[in-house]
Amino acid sequence: MTVEIVEINSCKRSMAVEVPPEELNQEVEKIAREYARNAKVPGFRPGKTPLSIIRQRYGSDLIKDATQKIIERCWKDTVAERNLHPLAQPNVENLDNKPGNPLKFTLAFEVLPELEVKDYKGIPVTLAPTEVTEEESSKAIDTLREQHAQFVPIDGSEACDGHYLSVAVDSQFLDGGKPLHEEDITLIVGHPQTNADFSENLRGARAGETRSFEVSYPADYHRKSFAGKKVRYTVQVKDIKEKQLPETNDDFAKDLGHENLEALKSKVRDDLVTQAKQNAEKRAREALLDSIVQRQTVDVPECMVQDELESRVQRMANSLAYQGIDINQTSIDWKKIFDEERPRAEQSVRRSLLLDAIARKEGIDVSDNEIDSGLQKLTEGTNKSAAALKAQLEKEERLQSYKQHLREDKALDFIYLNANITGG
Repeated sequence: MTVEIVEINSCKRSMAVEVPPEELNQEVEKIAREYARNAKVPGFRPGKTPLSIIRQRYGSDLIKDATQKIIERCWKDTVAERNLHPLAQPNVENLDNKPGNPLKFTLAFEVLPELEVKDYKGIPVTLAPTEVTEEESSKAIDTLREQHAQFVPIDGSEACDGHYLSVAVDSQFLDGGKPLHEEDITLIVGHPQTNADFSENLRGARAGETRSFEVSYPADYHRKSFAGKKVRYTVQVKDIKEKQLPETNDDFAKDLGHENLEALKSKVRDDLVTQAKQNAEKRAREALLDSIVQRQTVDVPECMVQDELESRVQRMANSLAYQGIDINQTSIDWKKIFDEERPRAEQSVRRSLLLDAIARKEGIDVSDNEIDSGLQKLTEGTNKSAAALKAQLEKEERLQSYKQHLREDKALDFIYLNANITGG
């Protein structure tokens, strides 16, 4: 067997293999004997079928299985012997396994590119100002009021814009589709996210009242099962509530654990300043990394780009599902999204490779204690313990990926600490 590895670029490799026909025949004979032990051939007892019959009956399957065995063995042995570190399983190309000829094939695979990163210390960067305006403080207070709003039942009043309605909905497709029943739906009359026909037909309704109306959906409606169809709805209004915001006074501040309103405003302002500083540092860190990336030519492994693309699209799908949107009932062009996200995915991989190279050069690593500490922060405010999250990551084989994420963060910390920072 001859094996030749060709370097296509810094991360792509091509392994050309030629196997003598005798070796392929030996593998075919070995597999034929395995077939003979288990094959059920009419006219022969199990395990007693002559090899000549087996070869005649299963010829193409024998060659296929033998080829696969040789490819797997060649790949495993070559990786070990030549100390290769492939990022994923190879793609088999140019396969030629005609009987009587040498078996030829090419294995295309990718490795991490060898990078020599230079000039990543002393990079100039400017921190943005961290001033907080009165308007920003007021908006933060208003957000707190929204978070602590109360929803008060309105007895005997008619529903109007801004009211929260709890309803049960029966849907009947007028084209004869399957009827639907949905219980305990909350909608806001007149809100942009509420169907305009629902708002129009539920204005003036009272708790306990039932209303029926029809809605015609456009052909490009985002829920495919409703697109281009007319639906008759029967909506039972269970209750009507009005959102009431707390007044901005000392009592509100005390409910949030502060001495008075001035103390609450001071705490909000301090938090905004802290957040502004963190955001400024984050933008500065990103600018530093972008500066390094722009000065480096890096070939990115396609398998890493694909992983990053799939991760990004999965996060999009999860976000839609969290909003209650069935992605199978939408007209999302996932290929278009993949194409649009590719440049950002490539840039993300490029940044990761450079941070990894800097971490290796500076001897930056992550200890078990740092992993545990990071997991502890992730589980704060949740019902899951750090130990449980760690066990889950280990089970899903994602703990190493999390460790790599922490290592890249430490490398970026190193770059920031060694930068030439002005402003702030």
